Amino acid sequence: MGLRQDIDKEGAIVIPVFNEEKNLRATVEEIRRERITWDIITVDDGSTDGSRELLEKLPVTVISHPVNLGYGAAVQTGLRYAVAAGYGTVVLMDADGQHVPSEIPNLLAALEKGADIVIGSRLLGSSAGYRIPFLRRMGIKFFSALAEILGGTKIYDVTSGFQAMRRNVAQFLAEEYPVDFPDAEVIISLGLRKFRIAEIPARFRRREHGISMYSNPIRAFYYPFKTILASFIVLLRIIRGKK
Repeated sequence: MGLRQDIDKEGAIVIPVFNEEKNLRATVEEIRRERITWDIITVDDGSTDGSRELLEKLPVTVISHPVNLGYGAAVQTGLRYAVAAGYGTVVLMDADGQHVPSEIPNLLAALEKGADIVIGSRLLGSSAGYRIPFLRRMGIKFFSALAEILGGTKIYDVTSGFQAMRRNVAQFLAEEYPVDFPDAEVIISLGLRKFRIAEIPARFRRREHGISMYSNPIRAFYYPFKTILASFIVLLRIIRGKK
């Protein structure tokens, strides 16, 4: 079934934002230069720089958290808004300029071929040359293997936040989404529930301004333990639900 048969409104782009004042305008303007006319939904997650004030001046919908709740919480807020507003397709991308808007049509084309959610990957095709720090690359490989073992789906770039999804996936994730580090846990959850997950090569760029949420040493130490534990909890919940 084609996407246009499934939708009330065509689609929306959801962009979580935390302290991205130096990247926001360029990100939004690049989307529009690509003649992508979908509504842009931004979720300011308690930014402490001028992100909120800048968003109010851009042609986007602005939703604000009064305090920083975490990347996953911002994504979930955006998905809930998109679902409630009746959008049939949602593209999720970051505000930091690393995701290339011209890749969005490729994600949507993969949806048209039958996937429920498409992951834009840095680790496939020509995009495999994108430089990821060694330790993080090893972590991605480990959690990719974990997602395959527990969720039955082989996704190489489980930490990619560049995604396109149908309304049914957006509805599911709007209710069940981790507050922080929504990576392997989400892939496992979707795989266990038999959503059709596709992964395609996508071009990425290096961040020019600001720092990644993975750069904090405390969060980097916490991340693997939290993700492993959460992944097994997802599996146990599914097993218990089938009894």
